[in-house]
Amino acid sequence: MAAIMLFGTITTFAQKPFAGTITFETTAPNCTDPNVAAELAEATKTIKLLGNSTRTDVGQMGYTLITNGDYKSMTTIIDIPGYGKYYFEKEGAELEKAFETIKLDYEYTEETKSICGYECKKVNAKMTNLETDEESTFVFWVTDALQTGDAINFLTAPGLKGYPLSSEQTQEINGEEILIVETATAVTPSKKVKVGDFLRPADAINIKDASADVKAMLGYEDEE
Repeated sequence: MAAIMLFGTITTFAQKPFAGTITFETTAPNCTDPNVAAELAEATKTIKLLGNSTRTDVGQMGYTLITNGDYKSMTTIIDIPGYGKYYFEKEGAELEKAFETIKLDYEYTEETKSICGYECKKVNAKMTNLETDEESTFVFWVTDALQTGDAINFLTAPGLKGYPLSSEQTQEINGEEILIVETATAVTPSKKVKVGDFLRPADAINIKDASADVKAMLGYEDEE
């Protein structure tokens, strides 16, 4: 009986959604421009996960993105040295509107590879702009082992099943077709990740209330 109870406890624990941090690095394997390669190296980011919430901190850029898949909300926080923290918020219909003219198709394959000890399956993705018929292709390597809900991908890849520990996309940079690869280098479960990590900083200022020079710096235009 004790053994059965223990097994049940382990199974319940194993099925809990991942809570912890994932560190990603960005590389360009076929890039010949050292400046581009150096810039991508600075784009290293750390993502905290808890349920369908994420908090992304990007390198030394003072940029943080907080998302909540349950409420379909996004908060962008930018820390400008000498000026302070400023934030933008979008949610619900405003975010969904961005995908009204976009069609996403996913092809789930049986090809696998291990990333940070997690088995990931290859997903070929195609994004079609319904207004221009232009198509873009991506590759995701997703894992089900983190037990995240599908809503966690609502902002970057709506409908994608599993959590992507790697993505690949070809982009044109300075006239050169470059393969951009973003891959997890560390997956660290942690009970220290709490709900409070996904709240907007109390000292952050709404961009609508920012000074004119800060708005200009961030490219923000007041709504009429």
